[in-house]
Amino acid sequence: MKNSAILKIPNVAVFGVGLIGGSLAISLKKSGVASHIIGVGRAIVNLQKAQDTGAIDEIQTDPVQAARDADLIVLATPVNTIADLIGVIAPALSEEKVITDVGSVKYGIVQKGKQELGDHFSQFVPGHPIAGKEKSGIDAAFGELFENHKVILTPLPETNPDALDLVQKMWESTGAYVKLMRVEDHDRVLSVTSHLPHILAYVMMDFLSTSPDRRSCYEMTAGGFYDFTRLASSDPEMWRDISLMNSDCLTKHIYEYQEKLEEVAFMIRNMDEKGIKDLFTSARQARDLVSEKRKQA
Repeated sequence: MKNSAILKIPNVAVFGVGLIGGSLAISLKKSGVASHIIGVGRAIVNLQKAQDTGAIDEIQTDPVQAARDADLIVLATPVNTIADLIGVIAPALSEEKVITDVGSVKYGIVQKGKQELGDHFSQFVPGHPIAGKEKSGIDAAFGELFENHKVILTPLPETNPDALDLVQKMWESTGAYVKLMRVEDHDRVLSVTSHLPHILAYVMMDFLSTSPDRRSCYEMTAGGFYDFTRLASSDPEMWRDISLMNSDCLTKHIYEYQEKLEEVAFMIRNMDEKGIKDLFTSARQARDLVSEKRKQA
């Protein structure tokens, strides 16, 4: 449930006004949580479009100046850029500023924060909204993106409680549900629920595109195939960076998934009717449980 009445942030700088950053800016403007939003980036055309649509109030291409002018800094760029930006804006920070991010991998970003932020590390609240689409850019942004979705925050022992409270209330103002996790738990779990599915979709489409029957396959795809491979329409550069930043967890789960495929192949090759049915039944029950959990969120 939205709760923005008690939260007012004079100046919010959103670094990266794409799907996530743009949607957050729109929501904070709509709710009145943010009085003034600074859109930060290098793509002037995208920033101008965001300003024209009312998502942001000001365009800024200088990250240091934007950080100086903001009370809350939201790093909503690709994960490798988030890590770089932390070092860039560090000299512009002061005690009253709060920093957060939206990166879907946390360990590398947190380590960069520890290295670069010094005494200001306590003001950094790592975060990750579990919401999105395969489309990107300000054209895909909308203020209701986070409603009834989870946002994970991964505070550290050093994290200032007031900074955590502000970031949590900011996300709750968008209609999101906030969950706190440890950094290592986040990266391990999201590797399975988000990163691995993207890898599978990309590999499936690559497998299809190199098949001798690819022309016929392109014409014979039904709804199930289309739904399964939807994630392959996501930004390749962004998912390359996520995959590399979460390399340890992701490679471990890829090999485990490969073992499961080999197990299924063995059952099919040996006409193991019971084994196949038991696996499919267990999988359907797990899928039903996931659906039920989403309804309860």
